Amino acid sequence: MTPEPTPPSPPAGQRIRRRLAAAIVATALIPVIVAIFIAESMVRQTSERFFTPELGTRLDQSLDLYQELARAVKSAMRYEASAIAADAPLRQAALAGDAAGVQKALERVFPAYPNLVSLSVVGASDEELGNVKRKAPLDVKRENRLEVPRSLSDSAQLVKPSEQVDPADEEEEEQELPEGPRVIAVFAADKARFEELAGMSEFVDTYRQIERSRASAERASMYAFTALLGITILGAIGVGSLFARGVSSRIAEGADATKRVGAGDLSIRVPESGNDEIADLAREFNRMLGEVETSRARIEYLQRIGAWQEMARRLAHEIKNPLTPIQLAVQEIQRRYSGADATFEKLLETTREIVEDEVATLRRLVSEFSDFARLPQASLDTEDLAEFLREQAARQSLLDHAVDAARGLESGQAQSEVQIGLEFDVPEEAANVYLDRQMFARALINLTRNAQQAIDSAGKPSGRIVVRLTRQGDFWVLDIDDDGPGIPAEMRQSVFDPYVTTKNYGTGLGLAIVKKIIVEHAGSIAAETSPLGGARIRLRLPAVGSKAAQAALVSRDLAPISSGRFHESLLESDPAKSR
Repeated sequence: MTPEPTPPSPPAGQRIRRRLAAAIVATALIPVIVAIFIAESMVRQTSERFFTPELGTRLDQSLDLYQELARAVKSAMRYEASAIAADAPLRQAALAGDAAGVQKALERVFPAYPNLVSLSVVGASDEELGNVKRKAPLDVKRENRLEVPRSLSDSAQLVKPSEQVDPADEEEEEQELPEGPRVIAVFAADKARFEELAGMSEFVDTYRQIERSRASAERASMYAFTALLGITILGAIGVGSLFARGVSSRIAEGADATKRVGAGDLSIRVPESGNDEIADLAREFNRMLGEVETSRARIEYLQRIGAWQEMARRLAHEIKNPLTPIQLAVQEIQRRYSGADATFEKLLETTREIVEDEVATLRRLVSEFSDFARLPQASLDTEDLAEFLREQAARQSLLDHAVDAARGLESGQAQSEVQIGLEFDVPEEAANVYLDRQMFARALINLTRNAQQAIDSAGKPSGRIVVRLTRQGDFWVLDIDDDGPGIPAEMRQSVFDPYVTTKNYGTGLGLAIVKKIIVEHAGSIAAETSPLGGARIRLRLPAVGSKAAQAALVSRDLAPISSGRFHESLLESDPAKSR
């Protein structure tokens, strides 16, 4: 039975995004639920604290007391009005229509009732028989007016008096009085008491209304609070999702880059945008990849150079051995010829000269092969590169070597009269690098000699070579500029390989030796275009104490091990070695 294929797992970025989103949602939901529960409890407790049944009962009792007080005040005033109407002299005078007696009776009765504002008697024909008033008129701001009419006839039956408590809210009540004279008593009541009653009544009504709508208000408050928290959590989820998407995508890019690095692709780089820990990680990751790529390139180059050195050693050995017998054999033939044929003798002489010239050329080639094969590994110490260059400028030995080479002392060419100016531009500050003074001097001689030869080959009457040292970040940069013909763009990558040259003479090992020396100095070399119009050879050496120097030195220390293993495998695969 064929097992079912396992479904592919989602990419790392999506998994991280889901986990981050779930974590944000869970983190937001827990406090929201707790907050809703606490808010509901607080609202309920607050509501219960202010809306207890006992509080409502007390408020009703207070209102009843205010109402009872108001009724008592009104009742007392009605009683006083009835007592005035019951005064016998007043009744007799009013029934007799005696205005003087009525006035006298009113003046006698009025002082006995301090709450009276005015007291008047009206006859049967509605004519006024008497009237008494207090000195101060009614103060409508502080006092309420209460008018109580009473009949003075013997057959009077009071149905319901008319009362006016508040002028702004006057209510006239229906009354029926028998025909005949009547007394009208106007009383003044403290307005504050009635206003307190109205305010208390309004407060109790409002309280009862709020109490009746308490449940709906609680629900509305909880709904509003829940909606606010819901909007907050949705906003938090949205912001968190955006943040999670950004973080997860950057982590996914890092994971993909790691996979490609594991597959051997060291050219991959991850974006370094941002100013957080992930951006720092990306920068360190890219820096590590750059160092690993540079280290691998150094090791591979040293391995290739090691193979070329082994090949050069074998070629030198194989070529050097037969050169002397060939030269001696030709010389012996030419010496032993004793014939009289001048033409043949001339041919032998020419042959001998050609063989000797070619043997000399082969000897020089073998010598260069031997020098290349015996090129030692650099022994590095901390040195001041600026001071080293100043010493080289003072000696001028580099220029002497360059002039000798340019004049063809080694190649047999005619001497050149080209005037070459060698300039050094070196800063005063210390430029501490890891340096093998002897080998680096040889590299510098080779570079200035190549520049001299390039200027000489251009046919110029004079030339200029500038050696300039500058600092760029963790590296000291040494530029060798000339105003010669330059190096073609298509050859700038391969010009440092062995046996590659732009000249029609030489073996092409000079720049290869220079690159090997620079690589063993944990540096790099590149060919560019010079501001002087010719070629620029740029050397980059890591400054002592920098991360680049430490990483490069580790790769340099590993290079001989890898190179030795490469040589062993090369020798083991050689048929001649196996024989």
